[in-house]
Amino acid sequence: MTAPLLTLPLLLLLGQAPESTPAEAPLQARLSFQALDEDIDREGSGTSFHAALEGHTPELASGLRAEATLSFFLSTPGTQGISLQDFGSNLRLRYRPSGWESGEGFVVAVHPLSTSRLYMGFTWPVSWERQAFPRRTGNESALELRLSRRRWEAFVALKSANVADDLVLESSRHYALLAGGFLDVTPELRLAAKGTVLNRGQIPAAAIQGIELDVPVRGASLGAVWHRGEPVGNNVDLTLYSGDPTFFERFFQPETYTGGFGASVSLEGSFASQGLLAPGTTPPQRSTQTSGAGALEARVKQGFWRAHALAYVRTLGFLQMDVPGFPPHQDFLDDAETRAEVSGTLSSDYHLQAWGLTPGLLLRVTRPASLRNALVDFPARDIVFRGPNQLDILPEGEVPRLVVTVKATARWDLGTVAGVLAEVSYTHDPNRTRFEDDLTGVAEPVFQPANAVGVNVLLQARF
Repeated sequence: MTAPLLTLPLLLLLGQAPESTPAEAPLQARLSFQALDEDIDREGSGTSFHAALEGHTPELASGLRAEATLSFFLSTPGTQGISLQDFGSNLRLRYRPSGWESGEGFVVAVHPLSTSRLYMGFTWPVSWERQAFPRRTGNESALELRLSRRRWEAFVALKSANVADDLVLESSRHYALLAGGFLDVTPELRLAAKGTVLNRGQIPAAAIQGIELDVPVRGASLGAVWHRGEPVGNNVDLTLYSGDPTFFERFFQPETYTGGFGASVSLEGSFASQGLLAPGTTPPQRSTQTSGAGALEARVKQGFWRAHALAYVRTLGFLQMDVPGFPPHQDFLDDAETRAEVSGTLSSDYHLQAWGLTPGLLLRVTRPASLRNALVDFPARDIVFRGPNQLDILPEGEVPRLVVTVKATARWDLGTVAGVLAEVSYTHDPNRTRFEDDLTGVAEPVFQPANAVGVNVLLQARF
């Protein structure tokens, strides 16, 4: 085993405490520090700053008030300069008619800079369309309308962005429509559904030839959740959910242990189709690529013991859905061999009430998505995909292998104002490669050490 090289960049978070009552201060905050180990051969190291504040006004009129969330990242992606990224900032008007219960009402929300909190799917690993327009020339904004009642909720959202158009050599405005909601069939069973329709703009390879071929997208997500007993919170799995805009908000909420029993099971599936360039067609023509994903999650709590299980599958087309395609805007070859990503995670932890400490163990096994015969005249090699456009090309004759991750996790709640989340992980990934020149000076993929150790620590405080 080759000893990994560890780096510990620092991340600072300033964020939101639970919603206060009108008599309380309208603005509260949370402060977190996160130190994490990255694979420096792939991601490099750097320092990031995340800030999130949420506040609301007193009632402007009977049942009406305004709310706002500010959330952004500051990072140094290179040796010089600073990158600023919005993380779901929005403005909201909330109205609750007289006689309606707490949590019910109408909400009008504006997402002026990004739309990552409006998406398809339900569970983070199989969610999609957090950014609808990959070729946008500015920010992507959205207007959201939501109606909530005691047993059901419905929403509709319109995303918008200027998208590069190689047909007219300028940007044009495009829109994406999302709609959905949920229904509590019984106190224990909830059904949910979402749908979307949009056009991502022109296919560049066709547009530069003066041929109009756009990228229409249609999709739907269906989900069901069954729950009994007391709530079962999230396990400590920081790296899996680190891209979720609600990541820090969810993990900051402390778990409650009443000594009782709780269990939940959720099942979801997504299906999508999009128009892409049909490979090898002259003149360029469009084909329809279909893709899908599904996830099954179960949680159990008995006393101070918890167990979590998560299994999901993503087809390669779904994995590349928001790029879109591979190569970009192109469908797979007819004789291409694709394999879906399949991942399963089991974890368990136990809460030591006297110390406020919750140690745990986690095991994850993943068969990565892969593609063979990706391009015309390209050697028949397997390409392993870890995420959208995150790939490794394997040496000729090699096939993808399972990736295994083992983690020791811990949560330490220091009263009501502070907490610590931590994980130490070991990963065996025999699919890591990089290109190196051979004896003839030709760059060829070469396997890299399969073993790596990672550390992730999140310190939190609320004030």
